[in-house]
Amino acid sequence: MKVYSQEYSYKYHQMLSGMVERMFRNSIKSVGDVWYTAWVDAGQPDLKSLINYKPTAEELEARKKELADWKEKKVQTRDHEIIEN
Repeated sequence: MKVYSQEYSYKYHQMLSGMVERMFRNSIKSVGDVWYTAWVDAGQPDLKSLINYKPTAEELEARKKELADWKEKKVQTRDHEIIEN
């Protein structure tokens, strides 16, 4: 995987006047819009019943496995540092 330096990424961000960040923000809003539309198209069902939802034993086991994989870093990620302007 190709990884650019922080300096390069910061200069790129400046040259594009924050376009990449705007695109990410637009993507987030678009996903929310899709979920909202799906809810409306489903007849706006009452979601209050989900407040007291109790996961099944299988769901709890799957969560434990996901957490264990994450702790063992089986999912490859890289650290990110925040650059102050």
